[in-house]
Amino acid sequence: MCSCDIQAIIFDLEDTLVDREKSRIKFLEEQFERFHELMVTVQRRDFEKVYLTLNPYGLEDIEWVYRELVKKLNIERISWKTFYNDYKMHHYRYHFPFYDTLFALEKLRNMGYKLGVIANGKSEEITHVMNAIGIYPYIHYVSTSDEVGVKKPDPMIFEDIMKHLGVSAENVMYVGDCPLNDIAAAHAMGMKTVWMANAVIGTPEENELNYTIESLSDLIGVCNKIERGEA
Repeated sequence: MCSCDIQAIIFDLEDTLVDREKSRIKFLEEQFERFHELMVTVQRRDFEKVYLTLNPYGLEDIEWVYRELVKKLNIERISWKTFYNDYKMHHYRYHFPFYDTLFALEKLRNMGYKLGVIANGKSEEITHVMNAIGIYPYIHYVSTSDEVGVKKPDPMIFEDIMKHLGVSAENVMYVGDCPLNDIAAAHAMGMKTVWMANAVIGTPEENELNYTIESLSDLIGVCNKIERGEA
C-alpha cells in the first residue's frame, strides 16, 4: 500500500486509457476495404473525412452518422444499415491503448494503488473494449452507466465505484480528459483531479484541476511526488 493519502486511482476510459483516434482510424480504414468494390467512386480519405466530420468526438448516434455519410458521399449500392451492422459486428475489435497505458497501470498497481474505471456506455461493449486493450488484469473494479443506471457526471456513478473500491473521495485521484464529465464531476465529489490533456473538447476550470499530464507515464511522476510530499 502506498504511504500517501491517495489509496485509489480511477480512470475514464476513452481518450484516457484508449487511444480513440488511432482506434477509429484503423476501423474506418478496414471498413472501407470491406466495401470499396461497391463504392468505386469514393476515395478512402473522403470516406474517413466525412465520417470524422460527422462524428468528431465519437459521441454521435452511429445510425445517424451512417445515414448522413451515405447521403453526403452519394453511395447508392450500400445502405446505411449495411454500414451500421458492420460497425456493430466489428468496431469493438478496433481499440488500442496508448503506448504507455499497460506500463503505467502495471506500475501504479505495483505501487499499491487500487485502480478503477468509470465508463459511460453498455457494459458488454465496455467489456469488449477493455479486453481488446488488455487492461482487465490491472483494474480492481469497473463502474458502467449501464449497470449503475446513470451516466457521468452524475455523482451516483462515482459513489458506486468508491463503494466497491472501499475508499472515500479524499483518498481518490481521478484521471480523465473531459472537463465536465471527468474533471468538474470528480472535483465536486472531493477527489484530486488529473486532466489528460490529449483532448480537443475544452479545458477544465483552473480551480477544479490539481494536475495536468500529457501521457499516463506522467501520472507515475505525479504519484511519486505526492508520496514524497512534493506535490
